Amino acid sequence: MKKRVTFLTAFLLMLCCQLFAQENSNIRGQIKDSKGNALPGVTIRVKGTNQGTTSQGDGTFSLNAPGSATLEVSYVGYASQEIAVNGRSSINITMTDGKTDLGEVVVIGYGTQKKQDVTSAITSVSTKDISSRPIVSAVEAITGKAPGVQVSVPSGQPGGDLSVRVRGIGSPNGGEPLYVVDGVLASDIKTIDPNTIESISVLKDASAAGIYGAAGSTNGVVMITTKQGSKGAMKVDANVYTGMQQIVKKLDVLNNNQWVDLMTDIHGTKPSLPSYYNLDSTNNNWQDIIYRKAMQTGANVGMSGGSEKGTYYFNVGYLNQDGIMVGSNFNRYSVKLSLDQKPKEWLRIGGNVSYNRSYQRSIPQNASTQNGGAVIAALVTPEYIPIKMPAGSPYPGVYGYSNFFSGDNPLSDIWQSENKTIANNLLGNVYTEITLPFNIKYRSQFNAIMEDSRYDWFLNPYTSLYGISLTGAGRENTSEVFRYSWDNTLTYDRHFGKHALNVVVGTSALEEKIATSSQYGTGFASGSVTTLNGASTNYSISTGRYNWTTNSYFGRLMYSYADRYLLTATLRADGSSRVGINNRWGTFPAVSVGWKVSQEKFMENVTFVQNLKIRAGYGATGNLPPYTMLYPTYSLLSAGSAYSWSSGAASPGVSPSSQIGNPNLRWESAKQTNIGFDAGFLQSRITFSADYYYKKVDDMIFTQQLPLTTGGATTAVNLPGHDINKGVELSANAVIVDKKDWGWDLGANISFNNNKITGMDSTTSYQTGGVSVGGSKQPIYTGLIKNGYSLGTFWGYKALGVDPQTGNMVYSSNMMDLGNALPKFTYGINSNFHYKNFSLDVLFDGVHGNKVYNETRMEIENLTGYTNESAAVLRRWKQPGDVTDIPRAKDNGTTNATAAALLQSQIASNYVEDGSFFRLRSATLAYNVDASLLKHIGIAGLRVYATAQNLFTITKYKGYYPEINGFGTGTNNQATNAGSSASLMTLGVDNGTYPAAKTYTLGLNVQF
Repeated sequence: MKKRVTFLTAFLLMLCCQLFAQENSNIRGQIKDSKGNALPGVTIRVKGTNQGTTSQGDGTFSLNAPGSATLEVSYVGYASQEIAVNGRSSINITMTDGKTDLGEVVVIGYGTQKKQDVTSAITSVSTKDISSRPIVSAVEAITGKAPGVQVSVPSGQPGGDLSVRVRGIGSPNGGEPLYVVDGVLASDIKTIDPNTIESISVLKDASAAGIYGAAGSTNGVVMITTKQGSKGAMKVDANVYTGMQQIVKKLDVLNNNQWVDLMTDIHGTKPSLPSYYNLDSTNNNWQDIIYRKAMQTGANVGMSGGSEKGTYYFNVGYLNQDGIMVGSNFNRYSVKLSLDQKPKEWLRIGGNVSYNRSYQRSIPQNASTQNGGAVIAALVTPEYIPIKMPAGSPYPGVYGYSNFFSGDNPLSDIWQSENKTIANNLLGNVYTEITLPFNIKYRSQFNAIMEDSRYDWFLNPYTSLYGISLTGAGRENTSEVFRYSWDNTLTYDRHFGKHALNVVVGTSALEEKIATSSQYGTGFASGSVTTLNGASTNYSISTGRYNWTTNSYFGRLMYSYADRYLLTATLRADGSSRVGINNRWGTFPAVSVGWKVSQEKFMENVTFVQNLKIRAGYGATGNLPPYTMLYPTYSLLSAGSAYSWSSGAASPGVSPSSQIGNPNLRWESAKQTNIGFDAGFLQSRITFSADYYYKKVDDMIFTQQLPLTTGGATTAVNLPGHDINKGVELSANAVIVDKKDWGWDLGANISFNNNKITGMDSTTSYQTGGVSVGGSKQPIYTGLIKNGYSLGTFWGYKALGVDPQTGNMVYSSNMMDLGNALPKFTYGINSNFHYKNFSLDVLFDGVHGNKVYNETRMEIENLTGYTNESAAVLRRWKQPGDVTDIPRAKDNGTTNATAAALLQSQIASNYVEDGSFFRLRSATLAYNVDASLLKHIGIAGLRVYATAQNLFTITKYKGYYPEINGFGTGTNNQATNAGSSASLMTLGVDNGTYPAAKTYTLGLNVQF
């Protein structure tokens, strides 16, 4: 730990000492549109550096740069410009009408590129609305804006992760993209405060992502660049908001009288309740009790500036999000520092560091009430159950419970135990860039990620039946991940005549070390001492130490002839300890070409189309095995019973673990083809892009369960088939109105994707998506991987309807495809309307064609036992001749026992629902106070806004919310949870998941 602290201290000192010594001239100016209106928020950057600034509320800007520098000026909806300084100290800039985005500069792997020169599938995402919405995770900014990118919220739990899929699911090994933050490879971006993000680019095809080889780019790459410093007087940007959240909808369940009628139907007699229960006076609507209107507050302050000695950007942020379920909460404190200097014309050094500390109290979810799931407990706990058991009951004062079934009321699930996680996350880099002769630049960058977390769980020994049965229990899990990498690149950039050439070659070395521990104990004498030193029995301790490495060599060539014909070629070779020892290295080439048709002479007189470009590319990317098998080559051993040799003293023994090694495990590789075009119309007031892609994944890595004769072991294998994703992406942006006082911009995108597994043995299948129903500990599987079917396929019996004569549900004799969790298409619509100082930004998004397995209905429509049920059972079959979709109430003690058991023991189509939805994702109404009214009080800009999120959702889904995945996000191969069976392929299952919320927010943006 001392070494880590020393490293961190040195790291920060290195950053801080870079603030000194730089000599440049100050440049000031103002930016306006073609009608003379001042433009705030325009990005001005010194070409080839991270130095830059943004224009203030009145359009003015100030930064320091060499007299020979070139300024890159960009603003979403306007044509980007490059302006030579030529020794000037004052530069006024007019953003040209037409508002094309084809001139934007986009971030690519190990560099940048003008969008008009891009030959691959890259989407640049606007981040200007981040400061106007209560965005907790940076990937929320992508929602609905990027074709081929689906962002979903698997759970409404505060601080929960989001799921991102780029062009479907690239592998059974995981579906999440790789994240690259300021050049640092990351498994997620929870370290990053969204308010510190400058730009987001999504690399979708092999030509764009191939530069990262097998780092995880089979699933795409999300490139994030954070804000950097700017020279001149210090500028301060502050954003503060507060809002209220509430559940989107509640589900109807039975009241006490209806519950008694159902119990009478099920068991033949009216239930007999002990006297300490009161059906008349106790009517607890558990959903009203556990769901609340919850506050969310955020504040963020960013400062940038510098002197002749250097530049800086410093940001601090705070977030406090109460969950819509009582007891849930997420707090985050964040800080970011960026420094950059150029002490010599040939030398540039700098660095970035982002750190946050978070506190989360979570609620048990995705489990039945018998297993502690609070969401389902609120639905199945009858209303007569008291909050606390009264005097005269066997356990007065404990949380209320039923005398008929195991499982406490939902407040017990929430409050009887503590579920707290404290996490520290750091991401940073330091770099040196040297300009060498012959247009060559050398860059060396050292990157580091540190992730530490501690999870504490404590079960009170006196407040619940479960706690009493264990005499209290406690658990503490800790995890520490330390990853560092060293990247070295040489870049050659030259223009000569009609030729433009950019070449990058480099190496990358990465190592990650993981340390985990878990401690458990029971037998607590008091609920006041919640740490494990209060435990007296059943101690268990486990620890783990792991590490892995990769070594990589890569290169990229970008060539342009006459600004007309474009070529990009990449090659990367990766070697890793995480692959079978006989297949350590993988090589991943890619190439793409582009043709700027509009630059041809025969297009000179064509006025209806501008910036027409055709693109095509082909290449390969790769994937590493999941984290569950960091050493897939080897059969591992575990501690075993003591063993005596030759009648001697017993010695500690070992036994085979659950892993059987596979030294021949190969890299997972995706071969991708992309064909597309970009065009502008009506002087680029309308822009349009279209792409067709075909992605074929070979050697799919899968953790296979071996026969019980092996002791229940698993092994990593390459499946003998292919995972194919193919589809079409369309996007368009239009300037509908462009007047001095008002305007309207409209954008839309739609993406079609088809996924299929091919080439596998048709007689072999792999079960996925295990869930446990009711009190059962034995999982049943919702889906499978099978030749000719898509990933995410639900597999079970078709419900043919309720027999009008018997009242039993009739099922098909064979299991079959019941639908798919992956949508057939996704889409987004964004609209920006402004009138004078008012603006209205609206974002719609939706999915179509996907199914959701509503396992919650298996809990609340099972028509057995003594739990409460959905109001849907009021239309149950009651007598011969009834025509309905709900079967009869089942008596497990009669000949209907088999039919009763089926409702809770088999996967069937009556629980598969349409998960399509159309949603108003966000709507923001804002007012910009005239800058001339604020100057005398020292304020450069003031913006007041009100935002509503998830205002309405149109869907046929019967559960709380259709955007669901009961077991969280998918994974990428950089994530420490990668490959866990639940998150890997349990797609589209609602197993009592924390519901989503709608949010109303008021906020303020201030610039000084």
